[in-house]
Amino acid sequence: MFHQHNSHSDFSFTLLLQALHGVTLWRPNVVYGGCILAGAILWEGIDSWGQDAAGAVLGAALFVLAVLIGYLAAGRLLVYDARGERSPGIWRSIAFALRAWPRLLLLVVMEGLLLLGIGVVEMLAFGLTRIPAFGPYLVVPLFPLVVIFNAALLILAIIVFNLSGPALWHGEGVAKALRHTITIARKRPGSVLLMMLLLGVLSSAVALVIILLLYGGYALTLAAATPFLANALYGHGGGEALLLDWLPNLHVAVQQSVAPIVHWTHSGQRLSWFAAGILTFLLPNVVFLLGMAHLYLEALELEAPEDL
Repeated sequence: MFHQHNSHSDFSFTLLLQALHGVTLWRPNVVYGGCILAGAILWEGIDSWGQDAAGAVLGAALFVLAVLIGYLAAGRLLVYDARGERSPGIWRSIAFALRAWPRLLLLVVMEGLLLLGIGVVEMLAFGLTRIPAFGPYLVVPLFPLVVIFNAALLILAIIVFNLSGPALWHGEGVAKALRHTITIARKRPGSVLLMMLLLGVLSSAVALVIILLLYGGYALTLAAATPFLANALYGHGGGEALLLDWLPNLHVAVQQSVAPIVHWTHSGQRLSWFAAGILTFLLPNVVFLLGMAHLYLEALELEAPEDL
C-alpha cells in the first residue's frame, strides 16, 4: 500500500516557520471568521423563526455550508501566499469558494465510497470463514492481516482527507485532486504524517499562547475596572460596598443605577469572551491550514511537478 521515499527529497522543517506566518495574515482570518459568524447568525435566526425541527436542521445545514465556504475561501488566500503570489482578494476568494464547495463535498463522498468499498471487501473476506471445514482456520491469518491493513489504511485516509482541501485550493478538479492526494499518501506516508502531527502541535502551542495572553489581558482589565465596576462585575449585593467604600460618592451613584451598569458590563464581558473564542479558534487553524498548503505544494513538487 505504501512506498516511502527516503533521503534528500523529504520535507523541510522550515515549513513550520512558514506556517507561523499565518498569524499575521489578516485576510484569511477575516474571511474565515466572517463566514463562521454569518453562518452562526443564520442558524440562530432560522432556528428562532422556525421554532421546529425543520428550522433547526436548515439552520445547521446553512452553518455547515458557511464554514465550508470560509474554509475554502481562506485556503484559497493561503495557497497564494504559499506559492509566493499576490493574493486574489477576499471577494474573489469567496467567489472561488462558492464555486468549489460542491467539488469538496463530491471529493469527500468519493473518498468515503472508496473506504466503504474496502470495508465491503473485508466483510466478504471474513464471510469466507463461514465455509465448512477450512473456513474457521482462515481466521488465524486473516484477522491480524486485516488489523495491520486497516491501520495502514487509517494513515492513508487521514493524509488524503487533510490534503483534499489544499488540492482544491490549488485549483485542481475532483479527479486530479483524488489522484494526487492518494499518490502522496502512498509514496510519502511517514514524512507527510510527521509534518501533519508537527503542524498540529504547533497550532496547539499557538492556541495556548493566545489563551495565556488573552487571560492575562482579561485579568489586567478586571484589575483596572474593579474599583469602578465591582458592583456589576461581581454582583450587586453586599460585597460591593467593601470594594467601593473608599469612593463614597461613586458608591451612591452605582447603587442608583446598578441595573444598566450590570447589563452593559455583562454585555461587554460576553463580547470579550466571544472575541477571545474566535481568536483562539481562528489563528491556530489558519496556522495549520497555511502549513497544509505548503505541505501539499512541496509534496506535489516532488511527485507531480508538472501540475504545479
